[in-house]
Amino acid sequence: MIRWIPALAVLGIVLAILGAVLFPAALGGGGLLALGGAIVAQAACVLLTRIGPLSPRRADPVVIRIGAVTGAVTGLLYGGEIVSEYVSSAVTDASVALGWAIVGTLVVSSMVAAAVATVRLRSIRAGLTAAAYAAIAEYLVWYPFVLGAYYAMRHSASLERVWRAEGTYLDFARSGMSDIRAFVMQDFWGAGFFHLVAGLIIAGLFGTFATLATRVAQRLLTSPAAP
Repeated sequence: MIRWIPALAVLGIVLAILGAVLFPAALGGGGLLALGGAIVAQAACVLLTRIGPLSPRRADPVVIRIGAVTGAVTGLLYGGEIVSEYVSSAVTDASVALGWAIVGTLVVSSMVAAAVATVRLRSIRAGLTAAAYAAIAEYLVWYPFVLGAYYAMRHSASLERVWRAEGTYLDFARSGMSDIRAFVMQDFWGAGFFHLVAGLIIAGLFGTFATLATRVAQRLLTSPAAP
């Protein structure tokens, strides 16, 4: 198992719980359930990489490294974009377009990991495993950036700029809550669960496509030419 996976999961859990300390009002109105979902998602990453088909006992270490490294790089890019939104108004203004670009990057990450692993081991299982590891690693690297940036910038003027660009004020007005910081905290807890689910779905769909396409290409390239 990639040793930094459980370390990042623990960090994610600690940061999620810290949100309840900084914004205790976030625990109300379903917030406790959202926090629990974020914690469960972090724990699930560890369990998925220790038990079953993704465990080191059943998955090739080369495949694990391919997926984990690809996902970690994607997570760093995504996390860097989040931090940049607080630092640069130009990045903030382009946050919607960048958001779609990030979604595209998640898709490409899964496909690249799956294709490379399939080429290396000539195995469909290898491609699917690498895509799953890419999704898990991306999520674990990304989530501390989300929470850490919010906590660090919670008293800065740039926070309001980010909220305006992302439509947070409109969402807050529709929520019926009275504390916008607690509302945002709940939103981040929810993201801590659903981002992993979405990432694994993306990995399953596009990783499967990339794996099968790669195997078909391999067979076509290695099949003997007709006389």
